[in-house]
Amino acid sequence: MSHVAICLLVLLALVGNGRCAKKQLGELAIEVVEKPDSCAEVAASGDAVAIEYTGKRLTGETFDTSRGKAPFKFKLGEGKTIPGFEQGIVGMCVGEKRVLTIPPHLGYGDAGHPPAIPPKATLKFDVELVELNKAPLLSSGSFGTTLSTAVPLFAFGFIIYYLYQKAQAEDTGKPKKLNKATKAAGKRR
Repeated sequence: MSHVAICLLVLLALVGNGRCAKKQLGELAIEVVEKPDSCAEVAASGDAVAIEYTGKRLTGETFDTSRGKAPFKFKLGEGKTIPGFEQGIVGMCVGEKRVLTIPPHLGYGDAGHPPAIPPKATLKFDVELVELNKAPLLSSGSFGTTLSTAVPLFAFGFIIYYLYQKAQAEDTGKPKKLNKATKAAGKRR
């Protein structure tokens, strides 16, 4: 199998198809319940979002909801809500619905939030992204996110290009150019 084919298989394995119904992030469980057919923009750190949610204990008892009230608005990455909630919103499209199962260490921890949330509680949130305002490109949160995404992609692209060029040189059988030191060593023989 050529180097190019191997590189393409690795790329496909790394990227995946992005349409998994359930994925794990650490111990945070994210179940995609409904996703729009068209998803031009996704929520990222630095974006302002509005969420409709219902929070439940594992018993199914609701402890909080935004339904029937104004949506919950916050900026991703500012730590204004529990970490599991924030992590579960990243990557959502407007109109997408998810169920987030949040372990205690990404929720309210050992103390809980009495009386609504007992200590060490694992929580479930039914969430829907109803509004997304993308952060300007040069804002501190999104610019860092853009760079942290662009640099590895550029590096990966460069590696693919290098391997492709190397495979082309091997396939054509062209002799490699010798540098001056190699030529001098060959004359002494």
